Amino acid sequence: MRRRGKPTGDVCSDMALRPWRLPMRLGIGVSGFALFLSLALPGVAQSKELRVAPPGAQTQVADGTYATLAEAMAVLQPGDHLVIQAGVYRETLQFPARDWTSASNTIIEGSGVVQINGADLVTEWTAAGNGEFYTRWQHEPAQVAIDGTLLQQIGGTVFDGFPTNGASEWTGLLSGIGGIWPGRVKGVATDLPPASFGYDAAAGRLYVRPRTGALTGHTVEVGARAFSAYGTGLANVTLKNLTFRLGNTSISSRAGLVTIEGNHLVLDHVSVSEADSVGVELDGDDNAMHNVMVDHCGQLGIKARGERVLIADTESDFNNMRGFNKWWEAGGAKFIGDDGLRDSVVTAFTAIGNLGDGIWFDWNNQRNRVEKSLSEYNTGFGIQYEASYGASIVDNIIVGNGQRGIYLPHSSNSLVAWNLVAGNALQGIAVIDEGRIDPEHLLDLRPHGNVIFGNVIAWNGSALTLPVNIADNKSDANIFIDDSSAALWSLGWHGTLTSTLPAWTEVSGQDRHSERLRIVMDAPFRASIEARQRAPELGWFRTLRQTLTPVTASELAGMGVPVTVGMPTDARPGPAL
Repeated sequence: MRRRGKPTGDVCSDMALRPWRLPMRLGIGVSGFALFLSLALPGVAQSKELRVAPPGAQTQVADGTYATLAEAMAVLQPGDHLVIQAGVYRETLQFPARDWTSASNTIIEGSGVVQINGADLVTEWTAAGNGEFYTRWQHEPAQVAIDGTLLQQIGGTVFDGFPTNGASEWTGLLSGIGGIWPGRVKGVATDLPPASFGYDAAAGRLYVRPRTGALTGHTVEVGARAFSAYGTGLANVTLKNLTFRLGNTSISSRAGLVTIEGNHLVLDHVSVSEADSVGVELDGDDNAMHNVMVDHCGQLGIKARGERVLIADTESDFNNMRGFNKWWEAGGAKFIGDDGLRDSVVTAFTAIGNLGDGIWFDWNNQRNRVEKSLSEYNTGFGIQYEASYGASIVDNIIVGNGQRGIYLPHSSNSLVAWNLVAGNALQGIAVIDEGRIDPEHLLDLRPHGNVIFGNVIAWNGSALTLPVNIADNKSDANIFIDDSSAALWSLGWHGTLTSTLPAWTEVSGQDRHSERLRIVMDAPFRASIEARQRAPELGWFRTLRQTLTPVTASELAGMGVPVTVGMPTDARPGPAL
């Protein structure tokens, strides 16, 4: 197992559209993933079964049932099966130091609804006037909730005391666009607006101001623990049927509320909601998460790093609720740090309504496939593959995002094919070279060898941008749909602009087999994206797609499109819904 450091950041539900379930066409590494799943998923006989039940529900410890997670985890051995009975547990699922490679699989699973909560119940409050109440509190909290609803934080710090710590490593970073945390609300703990909280570190007091009235009869939760699940050096471990909520991670760490590191790890039917910063961080090789739901986290839904990682049937929605800078690290999912993901598959992934990018690969990710996924209504890019290599972004739906649909800055040897990219505010697809140079001179950041093929690119701010120096980048067999006469194709951000497909082909040599359709935006589709409807109305696309001619394998080869990464059974432009 390779030990990976934490990333440093970069300055620069069911629905009609997601019917995909395993098994599925992975495209790369199929035999490797099949072997991994046969080893990592439950089914291997366990050496011992342990149980945890909430206080008042457990039997004697001698019968193998423990009153706390800490007691059970202290005796957990590799290969054991720990069953957590339904209830709320306000403690950390902390993995002890063990040689986890000594067993084929260790399973920790919930029975019924199990919530591991990173906040404590606080009942002792003193009136401070002006509708405020305070309690003695030793450490700064990042979250306070009353009756399950989070209050607005006033002031506050993250990581190493930023921004009040002048020596913070984050001071000055992205200062021209608000710094790393532009969503921070300034103010003092002793003068709070309704429905907010603040911490007075000098006095050691936590102040809250409910929306109305007193706190009597209300449930107050205060973020207390940096992690709700934490383990390093793990191997062959599965977490399943568990729910995590609230925490206090960002005060001291950039990791996830659920952070596990090791090899052959599985997250199965796990949900993380309202973490104060990152929901899930999964580090290591041959790991998997499937049927995972992460939502309404403070900064970022999911981080993952490693080789041969499988992320399937997973959803990361409405994250970055605390307003961190999307150009730094925020949104649905980001794969970064010590080479990010390699030889991995993200399939049937959903990213909706994140304040930032939906799916973001950053810095030397290699040979990854994103397929059959949905990225919509994110304020940033739908899918960004940045300063990385060898992506296959195939058969996805990218709709209604606030910036570009699919964006490849400084990336090479990637295939962007058979996607529907529609209704995004900026370019539908962009491959760009802004002259960025790797300061360590290890990566060649000049885009080359990218293929943009067989996509339906409809009603975006503009259609397609390629580098000024096209080199061996290619675009062909796409369907462009628009209802305007604006400049839709460009070389570079401010280079050659063209408003007709023949003119674009003449100046670029690209899209010789592509077609442009002048169609007014479909009214039901427009209404569905304006309403941010989870399943946008795509009847127009299904009807259109049946009229399009499939592309044969020989035609693909003649256009220089790599066919080894997997071609849809019905190779018409756009995804096979």
